[in-house]
Amino acid sequence: MNTHISLDRPLRIAFIGAGQMARNHLSAIQRLPVAATIVGVTDRVPTIAEQFAVLAGARASCSIAALLGETTPDIVHICTPPSSHFEATHAALDAGAHVYVEKPFALTSEDARGLVALAARRRRLICAGHQLVRDPAFETLMARVPELGTIVQVDSHFTFRPGVAAARRGEARALGEQAIDILPHPLYTLIDVLERFSPAGAPIELAWAQANPADLHAALRAGDVVGRLSVSLRARPIASFLTVVGTRGALTCDFVRSTVIGTANDGTQPLEKMLNPAVEGWQLASRTAVSLGRRLRAGASYPGLSTLIEEFYRAVAREQRSPISPEHLLQVTAIFEQLVERIEAANCAAVARRRSPRGSPAPRIAVTGASGFLGAEVGRALKRVRGISRAPGADRSHEWVVADLGRGLEPEAVAGVDVVVHAAAETAGGFDAHQRNTIDATRHLLRAMRSAGVRRLVLVSSLSVLRPPRTYSERQDESTPRASDPRRYGAYAWGKTMQEDIVEREAQALGITTRIVRPGALLDWSELPGLMGRQLYGRWHLGLGRPSLPIAVCDVARCAEVVAWCATHFDEAPPIVNLMDPALMTRRDVAREMRRRGWRGRIVWVPISLLSLGMAAARTIVSIGRGQWPEKLSVWSVLRPRRFDSRLSAVVLEAATSSDADDVAIGA
Repeated sequence: MNTHISLDRPLRIAFIGAGQMARNHLSAIQRLPVAATIVGVTDRVPTIAEQFAVLAGARASCSIAALLGETTPDIVHICTPPSSHFEATHAALDAGAHVYVEKPFALTSEDARGLVALAARRRRLICAGHQLVRDPAFETLMARVPELGTIVQVDSHFTFRPGVAAARRGEARALGEQAIDILPHPLYTLIDVLERFSPAGAPIELAWAQANPADLHAALRAGDVVGRLSVSLRARPIASFLTVVGTRGALTCDFVRSTVIGTANDGTQPLEKMLNPAVEGWQLASRTAVSLGRRLRAGASYPGLSTLIEEFYRAVAREQRSPISPEHLLQVTAIFEQLVERIEAANCAAVARRRSPRGSPAPRIAVTGASGFLGAEVGRALKRVRGISRAPGADRSHEWVVADLGRGLEPEAVAGVDVVVHAAAETAGGFDAHQRNTIDATRHLLRAMRSAGVRRLVLVSSLSVLRPPRTYSERQDESTPRASDPRRYGAYAWGKTMQEDIVEREAQALGITTRIVRPGALLDWSELPGLMGRQLYGRWHLGLGRPSLPIAVCDVARCAEVVAWCATHFDEAPPIVNLMDPALMTRRDVAREMRRRGWRGRIVWVPISLLSLGMAAARTIVSIGRGQWPEKLSVWSVLRPRRFDSRLSAVVLEAATSSDADDVAIGA
């Protein structure tokens, strides 16, 4: 086994996991002064690995074993979900590679000790993605800590808006999983400071902790120094900061702005009391401007990431110690494991309170995308379903099948059900993502249904499939044809249009009868629908058009009721329904109803034609700057208001609302 890597040749780099974080790593590596070559990648989703390989100029392997055997990397980046960190890191170390693993390093102290021991036996280095300790603001704070005298306490505060739809809806298990995912950042920065400035040899202990699925508060102790940790998915505004308090003052590192704020004085003198707020206000304004300019020039979305990776690569090449010590990794993991236990205990208690009683009938309706924004609501409306998704959802009253429809679906996943509700689809990304997760996924589902003998499908589509109106006054209904050239209207409209086309052409040939529900913009009343506007700053929002313009929207819970009704009253449901709330047909109606429900936003209305022109010009400038001709996109056709005939929608909404609750609950 090679035990020495020289700077005389580029380091050979491989990736296990090829998602967005891996792309951030790749971008950081491409800016490094250290010579490095990406030699391979693998991911559980082959198409994602192949896309990453094209970006990196590398080869995609079908498995971890194949990657390590085919590429013999010097360093492996682990960018997989936390549950697979141990397996991937162990395999890479065992193959003789050094390892950079994303946070958390490990989920348990036992796993962490095993990896540290294996790395020592193999004489390999390991590093975790603790990039905030290399954020320039954090390093500035550490350099100034001696100004504060004897350290008394350290406060680490982190608030975050969940990216997972189920967590945003407040589902206990999803909230808990999101909290666990973000916990390492505020924890490792806090522990790093305690390790540096607590009395020599003082152990770091968890003194107290309180958790619910969305919030965690804890107190750590290192000798006489107290560390306070606060992590919340509910508190606002979004923030990430660390404050060090000493006997001669305090300083705060703001990770969102990458700045250090504070005067580091006692604040006891009259002049200090008067001037400190003014000085800190000036620091906040001026240093935020400088930090923003620095980030724009560097193009770095994760300050400290490039620096930490570069330090790790140099340590590997020069046979030095890892920039993140094994001792620190073990300490962080030990506290992390204890805190996770508190979160999971709170999570289990919350789920138990919601769990359905035993003896519920076996599910006869399967819902794809059952952990998504709409799919989870459909599951609630049906009370008990077989959920099909990439990961189990939060509702433990359901039966769950873990499957990636983009890769295929075994017939057993839908065997024994009467109806399939197909709510899974791509909602972001480019054409490749929509090809895989909307179009290919639908084909795989239809084939699995045919093999399993399931003959009824409720497809959740979108109003975006309809061709644009030919005149301003045209009123579209269920007979309006789909767009003939959907690529012009963006990846989402294209994917949903092709999905409907596949169902229309192929389902009948497979003996599958379909019902199609096309919802308008779905509302959970917390933010404006995308076709109506976007948040600008605080309460202020950019509104598209003017208040009197039409828009088609539907409350997500009411939409779920309609989808559930179509599944349980399949023979009564219309073949296609364009679903919208007849009481909310203009932008003014939507804004008024949102305010009635507690929304406090203010809207600045901008003409759609002006916005379309600006977007088209911006796309053209960016594309030409990249040496490409801009891809054709009819921005005006995408954003222009449409008028709909809502009569059928009103009938179906009324039927779904007034249907027998027991009927809907069991799918009889």
